[in-house]
Amino acid sequence: MCGIAGFTHKHCPVEPSYIRNAVRALVHRGPDQQGIYESSQVSLVAARLKIIDLTAGDQPFISEDGNTTLVFNGEIYNCASLREQLRSAGHRFVSSSDTEVVLHAFREWDIRCFSRLRGMFALALWTESEKRLVLARDRIGIKPLYFCRAGTELFFGSEIKAILEHPAVERQIDVDGLNCFLRLNYVPAPYTMVQGIEKLPPGHLLEWVDGKT
Repeated sequence: MCGIAGFTHKHCPVEPSYIRNAVRALVHRGPDQQGIYESSQVSLVAARLKIIDLTAGDQPFISEDGNTTLVFNGEIYNCASLREQLRSAGHRFVSSSDTEVVLHAFREWDIRCFSRLRGMFALALWTESEKRLVLARDRIGIKPLYFCRAGTELFFGSEIKAILEHPAVERQIDVDGLNCFLRLNYVPAPYTMVQGIEKLPPGHLLEWVDGKT
């Protein structure tokens, strides 16, 4: 179990305390390592529970050219075969982590890479040159991923409380989500119990590009 979160900020930089608070909200999911990536338009955080590659798999994981950044919660079971395919295509690896395999797979196949992943995952990929953020979730929905759209901004996290660290998100009960819980004893995607916060459905992706989702 790991935790990821992020805030976009198209018009003005995010207050540093917000992203640090988001990290603290997720530490219980990833007590072994926490990291922050910040650019002119996005802040990404990861709280990692180290399982594969204890020394070289820290997150956020950034490509050699600095253009692509990944925060990743999950495990990719076919990462060994994907690594060999990517090596044959000319990709070089600096770790043995499945996180790095996902990053290179995205750089090689873009969003088509998700159909090749066998495993459980919730992730966010930022491409600096395109000012593009991609969120994706595994087919079964084993790993959670929540998001909130506030005008041109997008906030996301493995848990709702990480999103609530941004003051632009109001803490109000969502009546439809509450109704689902009272009738079904759980809240199905895309609903949540907080107004304005949605759950990314299993097998779905979301793209944020220059303020548009």
